[in-house]
This record gives sequence, structure tokens and C-alpha cells, in this order.
Amino acid sequence: MIMKKTFKSILFVTLVTGLTGCSDILDKGPLDKFTENDIWESPELSQAFLYPTLNDAAGKLIYNDCWTDNDVIQDRSDDSNINKEAIDNYYDAGWNVYDQIRKCNLMIQKMSENTTFMENDRRYLIAQAKALRGIIYYTRARLFGKLMIVDRVIDPDEEMQFPRTATIKDTYDFILKDLQEAAVDLPVSLNNQQGMLTKGAVYALIAEVALHGAAYIESGQEEYYAVAKKASEDLFALGQYELDTDYEKMFNDFDYALNSKEIILAHWQHETNTTFSGTWMMDFVPNATNDKIKETAEPRLSDAFEGWPSSFPSSDLVDTYEVVDEDGTAKKWNETSYYQNYLSNGGYVSQAIYKNRDHRFYATIVQDSAKYFNSIVTMRWGGNLHWDCRADGNWGPTLTGYIWRKGVYTGRSVWYSDPTYYHRVILRLGRSYLNYAEVMLRMGDINTAIDYINKTRTVHGGLPGLPKGLSAQEAWTAYKNERRVELVHEGDRYWSLLRWGKTDGDGTIDELNKVHHAISISADGKNFEIMALPFHVTDNERIFTKRRYLFPVPEGERVNNPSLDQNEGW
Repeated sequence: MIMKKTFKSILFVTLVTGLTGCSDILDKGPLDKFTENDIWESPELSQAFLYPTLNDAAGKLIYNDCWTDNDVIQDRSDDSNINKEAIDNYYDAGWNVYDQIRKCNLMIQKMSENTTFMENDRRYLIAQAKALRGIIYYTRARLFGKLMIVDRVIDPDEEMQFPRTATIKDTYDFILKDLQEAAVDLPVSLNNQQGMLTKGAVYALIAEVALHGAAYIESGQEEYYAVAKKASEDLFALGQYELDTDYEKMFNDFDYALNSKEIILAHWQHETNTTFSGTWMMDFVPNATNDKIKETAEPRLSDAFEGWPSSFPSSDLVDTYEVVDEDGTAKKWNETSYYQNYLSNGGYVSQAIYKNRDHRFYATIVQDSAKYFNSIVTMRWGGNLHWDCRADGNWGPTLTGYIWRKGVYTGRSVWYSDPTYYHRVILRLGRSYLNYAEVMLRMGDINTAIDYINKTRTVHGGLPGLPKGLSAQEAWTAYKNERRVELVHEGDRYWSLLRWGKTDGDGTIDELNKVHHAISISADGKNFEIMALPFHVTDNERIFTKRRYLFPVPEGERVNNPSLDQNEGW
């Protein structure tokens, strides 16, 4: 049951209205809901003026993993074209956010001029606007590098053909300055008003912006690592957050997540303006019912699965989750005593490769013969969700032998038009611990990095901690594996792969050139093979060249604004 406080805690979502793009280079249009006197004479209306921008900015921080080696996709042509670099310099990855920037600038100007609000209200609204401006620019900097910086309200008669910054560092310096100034006047907590910006959220963002920016800026990398280190330590010093011991519920239970002490910032959706079709659940839940699957498919389903699946866990991701072996050590699944015994003596695949996995595996992935909603689902040959189970074709069940659990509420049936609450986690303490670990690795403090890797590894993964004394390469390998399994579908994997590749000077990124596979398990559950994808192979072709470290500045924007230069390779 949804708690009553939900209506107060995420009330701002119900105020969100659709934002329309502008055909001009910058949006200078007047307010259309209230007169300016209404808005700027009331702190409450001034706050409401920022709600749509807050909602949209938060949403832009979140990506699923369809551009990465975590996901195998189907019926996602735009993602497929990006993955195989079948785009040109006319492709628009989301350049024009200047209508939102204008709203931030307008708030900063109006509150700077305001003489009637209480000082705390005025400073708080300015801090929110600066933080939002920093967030919006950061989401674009990850895509485009250098940006047009607009830091004031533009006069209607002013020439608006601004160039991009001279360097990528100029763009990131501007973002960090906004966030650092905002942090001063944001509160430590907001009395359960989830989704609003706090000091902790901005500290977490500063650390991540500096960490990511360090890979792209032309100089000053050590300065940025120092900024990320300090912001992380400032966050930890607040004492507001702690790791959640129930990793699965943090993502799969709305009520539980509202009270999670690990979540720093999330995108909360209210049932008054959200249906299942507006959530990721529709992309993750299969489409299969007893009247759609073959009569021979077993066992019969206890649920009617009515999702529109377009994303499935890759077998490569599944391989990353370690196993706690009989001797208490963590190993890859094909190096364990369970698997060696299976090779020697036979037995069930489930005991050979799925036993004693990292706890996050079971919270994230649904494997053969697992419980899902109220059903035992089988992805083996003859199973009720095998890719050949449908009586009318191959769309609807699994494509890889796995389906997603993380991000799916299994307490009620998914039906596209039914209202639902939903949330997606943007920032949390586990992510910040891993950011700090990466900074420590970059600064050569391997043992401290291991301490912070072990926090999520042991609490969320149930794995034994890594020992001290690892080499730099061993620590990096362990760190990258830990980050991958900890942050699946939290808008991280793609940007981390780019950051690592860019920092290391790699001309390509192997993980983004991967050929994907499926697991095929025999009907009796005793044999398996890793095979080519059974269908949608062309959807999952992957090509990465160095030009994709940044997207092109859309050629249409450059036609309208000749002062915009283009990114390398486009």
C-alpha cells in the first residue's frame, strides 16, 4: 500500500507540465501560466516555476544501459543506430535545452532583485536554480563536450548566436562553479520531501562531474580529482546516508525506497500522472500469457505478462556476477568447484552456474526456474518464457535466456494503461563510495580504494572483501567489475566506459564492440551452451570508434548558428 505521505513528498511531480522545444536558438517566450507578478510575489509559486525544470533535469541524468554491453535490445531503432554508429552529423542527441536554462537564469535574476522574500527563501531559490543549471549543462557536456554558456536572461533584441566555450574545461569549470555555489545555500535535509535538491545531492554531483570531466578536459586533471575527493568527503561528513541492506527493495519497492537512507536523489513519479506505459517496467516485463504460449510450454504461468519488452540482460553481464565457492572465496562461475563438479559428474545447470551468486544477481536478473511475480518462469527449451515458447512468433519472451528484475515492481500486474507509482534512483551512497574509490585509484591510493569498493561489495553483494595489497591493475579490474554490477540501469555504465577509455587514450572501447550471445539450456535443465542470439542480431551490432566519445553538434543547429564549431570526427 502506498503511504499517505507520498502525496506530500512527491507532490511536485503532479505539477509538472510538458515542456515544448523552441525553434529559435534560445527560448525567450513569456510565461504562459501566471503573470510575472503572480510568480515573483509568492515563494510558493516561484518554487512551482522551477518544478518542471527539476523534473526534467533529474530525468536527463538517468539512462538505462541500452548503449552498453549490459543490454541486448530489440525494437529500439534509435539505440541500435547509435550502437552501430549509423548516425551522421545531423543526429541530435539533445542539444537544445536552452528553454530550461532560461528558466534557471530568470529565477536567479528575479531572486537577486527581490526585496520582499525572506533572505533564506531567496537564497534557497537561487541555489536551486544554480544547481539545476549545473545539472542541465552537465547532462549536455557528457554528450557534446563544449557548450554555449548562457548565464543570464537574454534580452529579446539581443543577438543570440553564441559560440561554444573555447575549451571543454571552460564548460566543466562553469558547471562546477554553479554546483559549488549552490551547495552553500541548500539544506542538509528536506523533511522527507523526496526528489528535491539537498546539499548532499549537490556534493555527490560535484564529485561525479569532476571525475567525469577529468577524462575530457585539456588540462587540470589532478585539480579535478582533488575537487572530486573533497566533495565526496564533504558528502560523507554530513552523516545523512548509509548503505541499504536490502539492495533489491531499494529499486523494486516504492514505499521502501521512500525511506531508504542510502538514496540521495531519485526521480519519483506519482500515480496521478503515471501509467505503466510511462515506466521502464513496460520495457523489461515480457509479453506472454497461457493463451499466447504453446500448449507444450511448461510450467503454465500463474501470471499474465503484458509488457512490451525491448531490453534483456546480456549473458556478458551475467558472467560478471561472482560466485562464493565452497572455500568461501569469490570466483567467476566457470572457475568454481560447483562448475568443475558439474563438468566431471553432470547435474543441473542451475547448481553449476547460478548457485551462491553475488546477492545483486538475484536482485537484478531473472534466470531459468526462478520465481517472477507469482510464476516459476523457465527460459530453457520448452519453457514458458523461452524464445521459442510463443505460439504466434518470437516477440514477447526472453531474447538472451534472462529477463530484468531490477526496476520492476512485482507486487501487481503490469498493464499499460493502469496508473502506478514509480521511481528511478539517480544518486545514492553506494555510487558515491565507488566514485571515491575511483578517485583514490587515480590518485594512487590503492588500499583506500579497496576499502570503498568493499563497502558495496560486502553489504550489497554478500561477497568477501577484497584483500589489501592488490596491484594497481588488479584493483582496477576489481573496481570496474564492482561498478558494473552495483550500478546496472542507474545511468552509469555508458559514461563510465567512455570516461575510462578517454582517460586511457583508447581509440576504441572493447565493451562497446561486443558481440552478444544467449544461453541455451536443454529441456531437462542438465546441459547448456552459449550461442549466437536467436534473432534481432542486426539490432545488436556494435561499433565504437573514437568519434563517439562525443556526439555531433547537430548540423541544423550549426546552420542556424554559424559560430558553433563541430566535434572531432563529425
